[in-house]
Amino acid sequence: MKLLQKVFILFIGTIIPLNIFAVENFNYKNSNDKLHANFSSYALEKILKEDVRLQRDTIELVQDSLAVDSTQEKKPIFETVVQYNCDDTIIFSLTGQQVFLTKNAFVKYGQTELKAYYIELDLEKKQAYAYGIQDSTDNYVFTPEFKDGSEEFTCKELKYNFDTGKGLVNEVITEQEGGFVHSQITKKIDDKVFYLRNGKYTTCDHEHPHFYVKMTKAKMIKDDKIVSGPLHLVLEDVPLPIGLPFALFPFSSTYTSGIIIPSYGEEQRRGFNLRGGGYYWAINDYLDLSVTGDIFSNGSWGTYVQSKYKNRYRYSGTLQTEYHFNKYGDKGLPDYYETTDFAIRWNHSQDAKANPYRTFSASVNVSTSNNDRNNSTSIREITNNQKQSSITYSKKWADSPFSLNASLRHSQNSRDTTIALTLPSMSLNMTQVYPFRKKGKSSNLRWYDKVGISYSSKLENRTKSGMKESDLMSSSLQKDWVNGYEHSIPITTNFKLAKDLTLSPTLNYRGVLYTRSIRKSWDPDADGGDGDVRIDTIQGFRYAHNYSTGASLSLSPKIYGMYTFKETSKVAAIRHVMTPSVSVSYTPEIGVPRSKYYRTYYDPNKEKDVEYSIFEGGIYSTPTGAQESGSINLSLDNNIEAKIRTANDTTGLEDMKKVKILESLKFSTSYNMFADSLNWSNIRMSGRTKIFNKKLDLKFNGTVDPYKLNANGTSRIDEFGPRLTQASIDVGFSLSSKDLNPNTNGDSGDSDDDQPEKWRDPRYVDFDIPWSFSIDYGWTYSKPTNRKNISQNLGINGQFSLTPKWKVSFSSGYDFDENEVTATQFTITRDLHCWKMSFNAIPFGTYQSYNFIINVDSSILQDLKYEKKQAWQDVQF
Repeated sequence: MKLLQKVFILFIGTIIPLNIFAVENFNYKNSNDKLHANFSSYALEKILKEDVRLQRDTIELVQDSLAVDSTQEKKPIFETVVQYNCDDTIIFSLTGQQVFLTKNAFVKYGQTELKAYYIELDLEKKQAYAYGIQDSTDNYVFTPEFKDGSEEFTCKELKYNFDTGKGLVNEVITEQEGGFVHSQITKKIDDKVFYLRNGKYTTCDHEHPHFYVKMTKAKMIKDDKIVSGPLHLVLEDVPLPIGLPFALFPFSSTYTSGIIIPSYGEEQRRGFNLRGGGYYWAINDYLDLSVTGDIFSNGSWGTYVQSKYKNRYRYSGTLQTEYHFNKYGDKGLPDYYETTDFAIRWNHSQDAKANPYRTFSASVNVSTSNNDRNNSTSIREITNNQKQSSITYSKKWADSPFSLNASLRHSQNSRDTTIALTLPSMSLNMTQVYPFRKKGKSSNLRWYDKVGISYSSKLENRTKSGMKESDLMSSSLQKDWVNGYEHSIPITTNFKLAKDLTLSPTLNYRGVLYTRSIRKSWDPDADGGDGDVRIDTIQGFRYAHNYSTGASLSLSPKIYGMYTFKETSKVAAIRHVMTPSVSVSYTPEIGVPRSKYYRTYYDPNKEKDVEYSIFEGGIYSTPTGAQESGSINLSLDNNIEAKIRTANDTTGLEDMKKVKILESLKFSTSYNMFADSLNWSNIRMSGRTKIFNKKLDLKFNGTVDPYKLNANGTSRIDEFGPRLTQASIDVGFSLSSKDLNPNTNGDSGDSDDDQPEKWRDPRYVDFDIPWSFSIDYGWTYSKPTNRKNISQNLGINGQFSLTPKWKVSFSSGYDFDENEVTATQFTITRDLHCWKMSFNAIPFGTYQSYNFIINVDSSILQDLKYEKKQAWQDVQF
């Protein structure tokens, strides 16, 4: 009888209109599909229990009906509307307090969203229960997807309370700042705090991670840290005997200060060491600072200070300084010595949007000559003998032709320890303006409309050439530095006399300002009584100037030649373009007299007067009046191109491919009409081309002296006898797998297991693997006198992939002058998805070394690595 009563109640509940139980905003789909068996029995049991409770509660309410205050407003169960729907079936309990949704179920309350195959919603308790199902392959589908504001995760089963925000989650994966947290059971306390049991922390994004840190139990504070109890490392599902009783994993989207853990190593010369340990200070969102150091067992040490800064849309940069104190050998023995080295590197760039009229940039690389040799492990830094720096500032004025540029420059050669500084170099320039031209006029120009005036000035203060690093700090500004100021005002115009014939007269004013001048005289008592030249320096500003005028007449036509082939030929035509250029220039004898800035002294050894400039050794040349001169300049440039028919073109109507046979072949020389002898200048030749589909880059040049040498072979004489004095050839060839097979794929796939079966067959060899190769050869010939010099160099670079995850790269060369192989190194890398393995070696030579490392690919666990290396210092004594 009770069973029939329950069935009757269930029947009545199904035929009553659903909208009397519904909460707002749901979609009901009447489906003929059968309910999931487990879901149906579970829902039926829940409804029958609810019905019994409803009957009992109703009787109690009738007996005590006077206790209900009808004037009191009923408080809503939820503070906002609950939205829910599904694709299959929605069932309500008779009380309307429980809702059962199946197949792509969805519930939304405020910012909280829940999707799953099955969801049970208890409106009275404000709770939700959800789970997914398994398909025919036993894989879970329609698993619960939870979203609460910015928090998102998926799991297998979920219980959640909308009121307290607490929940219990099974098999959940969440992402925390590049890391992934897997948990078998998770208890959600609030929006920030979670308790985990049997958890995993990894940086591998696979559902089944290749490695992880197994945590027995842990507490996770979102966007802050994980505090774990006992934990150990698991690699490829193999537990390793590496564990800790507790650990802290900090992670945050903001900069965080902290200790930098050093790495351990050993060197033959400096002993055991700890490298790179220190502290990182996150000052603010725009600036940070790290201080690290190295310490060696023999007493050597080094310190590094690095700072990065960035102000978005304005500027960014890095500043690095390092200081080293090294000891070598045993104290008290003859081979003991100490060195002190330092380096400063600064890079600063301004955003292009910061200011259109003002820019500031810096690229500074200053160090002692032996710093890289003594302390660096990079072969590129060790073999780099040249260093340069520049700090520049420029300003343009809007709607004005004027601009200001200022810079500080530095260059040094670590081989001979020479250094050159320019502190500062400033220039004020005015672009060409046309004072007689109406604004906006660009056509029908008269001769005076083409008159243009420009202005340039430069101020420099720099060290004398050949200064050594050791002499820099003790140098004198007056004795060891040269400085001066120069400006010029050129006035130019041009006239078209014919199509390719142009006349260009010029007028130029030039002036220089020096802070000192010199006077020379013969001192008979100098050099032990043998006599020598005495040089007296006169301090004080001295201005010198000059003006000159001249004109040039130039002719630059273009001559075309075309040779066409038969229609059956693959080559359709060859075109030859010649560009001859002839110009005649003349400068009259005009300007400041030469005697104003030049003096003479009598040299009894030479028995004649010797002329010198009072600004000799100055930073700029001495401005003096121009002597009458005139020259004829000749040049001829050649370009040869071919038109090739495509392979499948049988009609001759398709677009043809243009191929450059010779990009340029240029000859040039000049003739001085007013010289007493040696009127012809050297004949210069240069050429370049790219052939074999631009894979072979060829450059060549040469210089021919038209005159003979004297009997001693030391100087030229006025007799024709052409001589090749200089020549060079540079050849560069590069080839890759894509050039031979455009369909060759590069790296693809996640692992070797994802590749076709042929990758795993050791008998299989694939000749279409990605690879690239380049070779550079240089040949130089020089014979300005009777002695000639020939030098050659060869460089080889390449890389190839054994498999999509194995890569090999190498670089080497050969020095023909020294008859030895240059610095050679090769690198082997293996991509292990979330790990990376690399082996780098310099197998022979002065800097013989190797480095083997396996490390996690993510910077979060950068200290989780194994490294074995031998620096080049280890084998040096």
